[in-house]
Amino acid sequence: MQLANPLLSEAALLVLGGRKNYWDIHTYAIRLSKHRGKAEGGLWFRTRGCRFQRFGSCVMCDYGFGPRETSFQDMIDSVGLGMAALPGDLYHLLVSPIGSFLDVWEVPLAARIGILELMAKTSIETFAFETRVETITDDAIAQCRSHLGNRGLKVYFGLESSNPWVARYCMNKMISLEVCENAIQTLTRQEVIASANVLLGAPFLTQLEAITNVLESVGWAFAKGADECNLFPIHVKQGTLLHWLYERDLYLPPSLWSLIEALRLLGEEVVCGKIKFSWYKPYGSVNVISSPTTCSICESDVVSYLDRFYETNEYGWIEKLTTFECSCKDLWREEIGLQPSSSILERAIGAYELIGSQLVKGYPAMEVLRERMREDAAALAGTAPAPELPTI
Repeated sequence: MQLANPLLSEAALLVLGGRKNYWDIHTYAIRLSKHRGKAEGGLWFRTRGCRFQRFGSCVMCDYGFGPRETSFQDMIDSVGLGMAALPGDLYHLLVSPIGSFLDVWEVPLAARIGILELMAKTSIETFAFETRVETITDDAIAQCRSHLGNRGLKVYFGLESSNPWVARYCMNKMISLEVCENAIQTLTRQEVIASANVLLGAPFLTQLEAITNVLESVGWAFAKGADECNLFPIHVKQGTLLHWLYERDLYLPPSLWSLIEALRLLGEEVVCGKIKFSWYKPYGSVNVISSPTTCSICESDVVSYLDRFYETNEYGWIEKLTTFECSCKDLWREEIGLQPSSSILERAIGAYELIGSQLVKGYPAMEVLRERMREDAAALAGTAPAPELPTI
């Protein structure tokens, strides 16, 4: 398969050891919450894993792998067991594999049909799943629609960043914006909610650059017809390339103040419910080494306010957070205001040199890769001007 970034992919595979694999002993995972006063849940089921992660894609990913011999019946049984453990008052349910629901390499067609049939037997009103944009086709979505009838359906897909350079060289995520746009159009034709995931805190970006990247990516997604966007602050997880960078002081998770600032700047879309967010806390996940946070003095209050906003979608909680003061917020403001001493390109190349010398020793095409990074950065320069940020 074609890799977004061969160096980062090789490095990611070299650092896989030392982490717990949730799917070695579990067949499903459940998370329960409330949104706008209604009970909702997430049910993830075991598969052999995302095909892209098996090749080292995505520097931050730690969804893990299930046994390679996981059968389609194992998957259906996992979902059945998980559904039996859910409360009976759910309004909305996400049912998703480790990677992509519509990727038949991971979730065979027989498993997909069996799981859709289980979903159709419930009284839950709306469903969702996550899948890569390449797997979103009219036939696949129509099949899901045929099994779920008039129930609401939402499909999450990983946009992560609308900047191809950031996606390839900072995240090691290969995604075609053209394919992504086609996927949004497909979902729209099928009257399915198109929900784009956008990451906050890609490696090698400053806090301000990370916020700007979110605003650009959200703007791109809405311009192409997406119904909503989900902001995902990045955590550092054991056994990922991000963890390797973190151990060498080349990465820190984004501040929760950056998430709050992004929500403030996207105020109109947030108020009308088009912006959602998740992973502002670790949710008890395994292998989390470091998370987005503020400081020990204000963290519990900040997370509590974010919880309340998530549950109610009342924008007043974001307004409370924008006027909330703490010494760590002052430090964040100072960091936001600093002019970086080097460009994203220079920062990335510096990290790549270290990866090449310490991890992927003697990487043969380093000079070719550096030149390609420079050429791609030059090609993108000026094509997508950053939005003007209000004074913080």
